Amino acid sequence: MTRLSNFVIKICKITGFLCFSTPVFASNVCDKFYQKADVSSVINYGNVIYKSVPKSEIVSFQKLNNPEKTLGVTVANIQIKYDFDFDRYKVRDGVCVNLSKMNFFVGYPVLNVLIDEKYEKGSCEYDAIKQHEKEHIAIYQRELKYYGNLLIEELRNAVSDISPMFFLKNISQAKVKAKIDDIITKNPNILLIKQKLEKSVIDGNRAFDSEEEYLRVNSQCKNW
Repeated sequence: MTRLSNFVIKICKITGFLCFSTPVFASNVCDKFYQKADVSSVINYGNVIYKSVPKSEIVSFQKLNNPEKTLGVTVANIQIKYDFDFDRYKVRDGVCVNLSKMNFFVGYPVLNVLIDEKYEKGSCEYDAIKQHEKEHIAIYQRELKYYGNLLIEELRNAVSDISPMFFLKNISQAKVKAKIDDIITKNPNILLIKQKLEKSVIDGNRAFDSEEEYLRVNSQCKNW
């Protein structure tokens, strides 16, 4: 049994996804070594970090409803991270590899809340912005709770469909990683769920950043 170090597939930024795929073929000589992998999973809702930054950094983000009125923004990247174990079996002319264990971690490593540095921590304005951004955090996490479970279900299905893999002669960790990465990232169901998660988060954040909400936040303090 070989234990591999952590390997990360970045489904980077909530705004983008890129997948490269190549065909993967299983050799019949390896089929007899198939055993279902033991799969575990964790949804990571993210460690929330508040940062005071220049206004220019906040408005540099795309897809803001009203950049001039935006005094804070919450940013998160969703990742699928996994590690795995596999068994190897020597056969004529090569090696068969069967996955024995997969550990999936789906979610946000961190939720960065950026607040205009013009407002000091503890001030009325800072606290009003912070409370507003907490709802954006809730939107990210609420959508992840729903779609994250769907992602994990599809990841489990994808792993169950991975037959023992045949490699000519020497086998490297990089080759095993590349094939598993390819199998997961080209899966159309995983891509579709990711796209739905992305859309739900964007739509939810845009709907919340309404003119009424701006007026509500602005009415809480006198010294904007």
